[in-house]
Amino acid sequence: MKVLSIETGSAGEQAGILPGDNLVEIAGRPIRDAIDVAYVTGWEADQDEFVFVFVRDRDRLAVSLPALHPVDIGIELAPDRVRTCSNHCIFCFVDQLPRGLRPSLYIKDEDYRLSFTTGSYITLANLSQEDHDRIVEQKLSPLYVSVHATDDAVRRRLLGNPDAAPIMEGLTRLIESGISLNVQIVVCPGINDGSVLDRTLDDLLSLGARMESIAVVPVGLTRHRQGLPHLEPVTRETARKLVATIQSRQKEFRDATGGPAVCAADELYLLAGIELPPYEHYGGFPQLENGVGLLRLFERTLSDRIVELEGVVSQPMILTIVTAELAAPFLQNVIGRMLASVAPIETRVIAVENRFLGRSVTVAGLLSGDDLIRALRQERPDGLTLLPGEAFNTEGLTIDGMTLRDIAAATGLDRLARAHDIVDAIADSVEHSQKEANV
Repeated sequence: MKVLSIETGSAGEQAGILPGDNLVEIAGRPIRDAIDVAYVTGWEADQDEFVFVFVRDRDRLAVSLPALHPVDIGIELAPDRVRTCSNHCIFCFVDQLPRGLRPSLYIKDEDYRLSFTTGSYITLANLSQEDHDRIVEQKLSPLYVSVHATDDAVRRRLLGNPDAAPIMEGLTRLIESGISLNVQIVVCPGINDGSVLDRTLDDLLSLGARMESIAVVPVGLTRHRQGLPHLEPVTRETARKLVATIQSRQKEFRDATGGPAVCAADELYLLAGIELPPYEHYGGFPQLENGVGLLRLFERTLSDRIVELEGVVSQPMILTIVTAELAAPFLQNVIGRMLASVAPIETRVIAVENRFLGRSVTVAGLLSGDDLIRALRQERPDGLTLLPGEAFNTEGLTIDGMTLRDIAAATGLDRLARAHDIVDAIADSVEHSQKEANV
């Protein structure tokens, strides 16, 4: 792993390590990537020192350094190269994006290391025997696997990969090796619902308690599907059937695994017009990234923290929440009721239609800056306005590359914020207003 930089005055600098050196070994163990670094430094943590081996211009440099992760001794390493996907999924979201967006949005990752560290999904299509052995040795568990169907012919059609290995063999091998799994089924109506879904759930049930969770989610279709296979969207009626199927199977899974292993994404309940299950239904919320239980967790978190606003907001306040269309009624009810119980806050919710990707894309995290600007210009909200924090990446950019400052400039709104935490956002706004009043 290449050394990017050395912190001034650190143990790494004192040992003579230079940017451009390549870390190849720690404590006698070869280093391939960040997983190896974390594994070795954790496994040998009872030692006082490690021997780090670097390569510089073909010369090996062995140095003794404190028995810590390199970042803790001032050594910044280059990020791992992401392993990419060899499938051609007929519903791949990347293939449905318009041109001209950030390059990172077009990366199709399929990396078991990211599955372990970040919960991203893999199909096992590019998993070698060496990869399997490493997963078992280093106990990279749980992993997140895209199953979609256990009927291999159907699955190969969905993956666009006629050579995809039988999925049940891959899942069984991992589970028998002690690896726990969280899996997802992206439902494409007419292809892997109905009897195909029933068989998939039967097969997954047979794998036992290490099948920790199964998320059933609707296929996401954008308006940019030119040249791609035709797929039907999940309609209200389809969503109702899917929810009914999942609800009918939950007792079987609960009896077999000890938890509510199979759950529908919140989006399916909202599409179907069926009330979301209670908070307790979701166990440890292992599938939040799939939108499974996200709204109930949000509701519980807000309920637990709402008391923090008692006495904070003394004057009547208008709060506007901006979100996607599907979740807007739920948020209006939950946020409005809770905030009004502790403070003189009037809550309004703006439901934003996703014109950038298409109206069938209903999650707040995929709202574009353009769509947010259009909705804000149309509604002209008063008071504090909160944009969904998940609509911005770690660099503060929306999917179409806009910043909060860009949106504020385009709308003329001066009390605009992006937030994941409503309680903190309200408290920060009140504190800011009080400071301005005292100037």
